[in-house]
Amino acid sequence: MKVVIFAGAKITDYGFCEEYLEDAEIIICCDSGLQHTKTLGLTPHYIVGDFDSVSPEVLEYYKAKDIPIFQFPAKKDETDMQLGIQLALEKGATDLVLFGGIGSRFDHTLANAHLLLGLLKKGVRARLVDENNCVELTDKPITIHGKIGDFVSTIPLSMMVKGITLTGFEYPLINRDLALDDDLLAVSNVLAKEEATIHFTQGYLFVIHSKD
Repeated sequence: MKVVIFAGAKITDYGFCEEYLEDAEIIICCDSGLQHTKTLGLTPHYIVGDFDSVSPEVLEYYKAKDIPIFQFPAKKDETDMQLGIQLALEKGATDLVLFGGIGSRFDHTLANAHLLLGLLKKGVRARLVDENNCVELTDKPITIHGKIGDFVSTIPLSMMVKGITLTGFEYPLINRDLALDDDLLAVSNVLAKEEATIHFTQGYLFVIHSKD
């Protein structure tokens, strides 16, 4: 089941959202992520958060629609994004798209990227997406579809990712190991074909499909 979660990081161009919203069965808003759904004219299925950042006007607008709202204290262990993810898992999500999770606060962005590991271990596909990036963590080979010239970085999250072979890229690799504390050879690679493959035998690997 595909679930889309809106968090509060700034989105200036919503054009990228449509393809990810397609086939979504549930939309969850986390706090000021409500502003994004209001801009898009969407009605979320659930709303969560401590509501310390959403405007009162927007919150009242959605309260009037009788949507289930789960409010938490501002002093809590989880971020609003985590609360949204927990709810999505309770509802049976197997495919998560996270909007509004890449922003000016590097600590939040890094934490959201690390949330992908726990989801991967639960067997849930999760992508952290904004106008310029689609970030996915994988522990198995993956195929990338895009435009020739697109940037794709492959960055280890585990201390070692073994046996990486990149095909369909401008800078190929053949059976190379990438270590987290060594040279990161596969940053800002470029698609040489509209379909490219990333094979490896062991480890956790960030695959980041980007554009400037």
